[in-house]
Amino acid sequence: MNARLKKLQQILSKEKLDALLVRTFEGDNHNVLYLSGFSGTTAVLLVTRKKAYIITDARYFARAKEEAPDFKLVKVQRGNKVSDHINEAMSLAGLSKSSKVGFEAGTISVHVGKVWDKDIKAKLVPTVHIIERMRQFKDEDEIAQLRKACRITSKVYKEVVPLIKPGMTENELGFEIDMRLRKHGAINNSFPSIIASGPNSAVPHHATGDRKLKAGEPVIMDFGGLFPGGYCSDITRTAFVPGKKPHPKMVEIYKIVLEANKAALKELSVGMMWRDYDKVARDYIADLGYGEYFIHGLGHSLGLLVHDPYNYEKDPFEVGTVITDEPGIYIEGFGGVRIEDDVVVTATGAEVLTKAAPYWQF
Repeated sequence: MNARLKKLQQILSKEKLDALLVRTFEGDNHNVLYLSGFSGTTAVLLVTRKKAYIITDARYFARAKEEAPDFKLVKVQRGNKVSDHINEAMSLAGLSKSSKVGFEAGTISVHVGKVWDKDIKAKLVPTVHIIERMRQFKDEDEIAQLRKACRITSKVYKEVVPLIKPGMTENELGFEIDMRLRKHGAINNSFPSIIASGPNSAVPHHATGDRKLKAGEPVIMDFGGLFPGGYCSDITRTAFVPGKKPHPKMVEIYKIVLEANKAALKELSVGMMWRDYDKVARDYIADLGYGEYFIHGLGHSLGLLVHDPYNYEKDPFEVGTVITDEPGIYIEGFGGVRIEDDVVVTATGAEVLTKAAPYWQF
């Protein structure tokens, strides 16, 4: 039985729950993938303190057996309600009407909750973030998958830099990135690629469009891939369009952002709080006169989602925390710079996963 499943079963005992229901519908719940390995779009997991079941329909019978070997398969039959098969799994698990069965209040709609409350023969208990708290800290297998995803994404950046030229549109550059992500193994983008050139680079989440790149101006490329196994990469680099020297102020901004990135990385350690991590880069930028132009947080958790769950206010970094390091300076009407790396916290500091070269040389 996988370690994540065992850990959840221990948590159920502590929470005084007899079981937990975990549902994905149209792929909207990565907790099913995290616990079972099942990557299909529709399923319900029933996890008790000693047993585990996966409930899905005929589209996924073979796939569920292969991807979720630690779970006993309960087959949904056409014409039957899923709640009927949840009751079937509960009966197989030895649960009764008096059993306390948790469900994920944050991912179950009001409508589904009402149906389950009416149909399921157990005492349903809403739960919040049980599995999300587990996902905050990555195990060795997860880190290996993230390391591979970041290595491929870094390779894509290296391949597209020589293609940048005046007259190319943001969309054309975005296509080159997206195509290479797929060519090298991604099954999807982890988010729509952001290509922001010239004054558009002052908009952190610019909507990539048909603007043509001009010589000497910055172009921010923020992109990532979703890879087999479900893990994401997320990288940002700022390049400069060849044919003309960049504006001296833009060069200054670039160097400040790069040093802020390095300063935060240097200080990163086990036990550090998010706010203190953010403060390192923010103070560096502010001390050099650009504090008002760093308008977003320094980073976010990364994993099965490009913004993976994390309790930013309360939970310090632990070994296995995977985060981004992405300071930026954005001056409206002029342009901006962002440099983002994916980083895993280790017992001795931090490991950079996105070793995408070059950082720009002037």
